[in-house]
Amino acid sequence: MKWYPVELHTHTQHSDGDFTVSELVHAAKQRGFHAVCLSDHNTMSGLPELYEAAEREHMVPIPAIEWTTYWGHMLVLDEQGYTDWRGVRPEEIDAAIASIHRNHGLAGIAHPFALDNPINTGYHWDFQVADWDSVDFLEVWSRDNAPCKIQSYRALQLWETLLNRGCHITATSGRDWHREDTYHYAHTYVLAENLTKESVLHAVKAGQICLAAGPLLTMKGIRSDGTQVQIGDTIDAGKIEIELQLDDETMPNDWEKASVTAKEIQLVHNGKVICRLAPDASQRVCVNAASGWLRADLIGSFYGKQDQKIALTNPIYIK
Repeated sequence: MKWYPVELHTHTQHSDGDFTVSELVHAAKQRGFHAVCLSDHNTMSGLPELYEAAEREHMVPIPAIEWTTYWGHMLVLDEQGYTDWRGVRPEEIDAAIASIHRNHGLAGIAHPFALDNPINTGYHWDFQVADWDSVDFLEVWSRDNAPCKIQSYRALQLWETLLNRGCHITATSGRDWHREDTYHYAHTYVLAENLTKESVLHAVKAGQICLAAGPLLTMKGIRSDGTQVQIGDTIDAGKIEIELQLDDETMPNDWEKASVTAKEIQLVHNGKVICRLAPDASQRVCVNAASGWLRADLIGSFYGKQDQKIALTNPIYIK
């Protein structure tokens, strides 16, 4: 199994981006991504070009659309059919997500706490979700400088609230990429044996995703019999051995080692830090954890801002 950087949120000239589809795929390749998702606003007209460009660049293409409504934006990945976004009222979002799932697609909330009226009508998430278990993923980091934004803090708080309710919802990062620029971004990594469209979608659904704005922090659990548990999986409560890996060689073309530095690894259990560790390349630690969830965060500096969350894993769930 290997960790691959992918980008799940992009735009081209088929909606409001400056990229042609070919330019987007080439830029993603040059940055170091292995897969790119085309998620133009309310259109899938760029998909034929995506498949052609991805084949030329030896990239994995992920088809998508970004629902862009008065009540919020939703990323819909690989729907095998069409759920009409027009006219969906705030209280009708659960039925719409159910339709997307019937069509074998995944549904995720984009930038839930982005600025709303009067700057960007509909940019903020105002749909009234009743069944949060139906939401496949939540974009907790979005756009440039994501680790430092108040919108990110609020999105992480929402995610933790949902995890504490017992929801298994995957946290993702979205570049929301419209054009080539020099901003600082975070990245989404998926766990897969061989990277394909299917393996990317499986990782999103299963929670086998880590986020990093510099060094990549990964985590897995080890049962008493020696078998491994990946993030997104479930393990029995009690004493758990955790293996942590820190890799600062990831995405070398998209962040500067001198500007993003690791200070501390934190293990977070049900929203509370239970262990603080040095940012070693590889280490194991035993914890005693009750039911709920457990993830790892990397704390450090991010382009001059201190004590920022610069990487995080999705949780291992504990029963």
